[in-house]
This record gives sequence, C-alpha cells and structure tokens, in this order.
Amino acid sequence: MMDKKQQRLIANFYSALDENISNELSFEQKKSIERAVIATGLGSNNNVDIRKSVSFFNKRYFFVFLLGRDYRNKMRSESPLALFFMTLLTCFGVVALFGLAVVILYLIKSALGIDIFHNFSFGIWDWFKEVMQIS
Repeated sequence: MMDKKQQRLIANFYSALDENISNELSFEQKKSIERAVIATGLGSNNNVDIRKSVSFFNKRYFFVFLLGRDYRNKMRSESPLALFFMTLLTCFGVVALFGLAVVILYLIKSALGIDIFHNFSFGIWDWFKEVMQIS
C-alpha cells in the first residue's frame, strides 16, 4: 500500500506522461513503472529540501540542499580502503577545526589582555600582531 506522498508522486508521473501512452500500458507495466519510480526516489522524502536557482550574468545557476535519512538500498558494498580514508579525512577535519577554534579563542583572549599564566606566552599573539601590523 502506498502512502499519500507516493500516491502524489505516481499521479504527477502519470500527468506528465502522454495520455495515449498511459492508456496503452498494461496493468503489469503500470505496476512495474510505479515500483521503479518509487524505488528511484524521484520524489523527495527528506526533512529539509531546499532547491533554489539564481540568474547571474545571463546564466542560471542552482543549488540544492537536502538533509534527511538515506533510504536507498545499497547497490554495492563500500570498500574498506575507501571507508578508512573517509574516516581518516573526517578525523583530520575534526582535529583541524578544533585546532582552529583553539587558536581563535587564544587570539581573542590575548586581544582582551587576559593572562592565564603570568610572564608566559606561546608567541602566537606577537606573531599575529606582526603579520597584521597591529601596534
């Protein structure tokens, strides 16, 4: 049994299909097409679905932002090597973002003149002032 979203998807599909072709299809063909349309996910069942397009210098550009659970069936298994590199890349990204956040917080602390350890500095604030030519 199809839910309302799937029924709308099938109805939209048949409304876009030529009426003569739709009338020539057998019951089995229609059921097979409906299963294929639902399985390929031509409809969006995502929690967040933002699709926008903008004109820029006489050309149209689009962006799509989708957020939701992946309901697709896995057609092939992912290789362990690809999974390892994806994990490594994710860990590297998390560590890099954490390090960047620490440096930014340290620069803010130094700009406010807060001294945690008396007469001790990592030299990052002095280097930053030199690069930015701040006196």
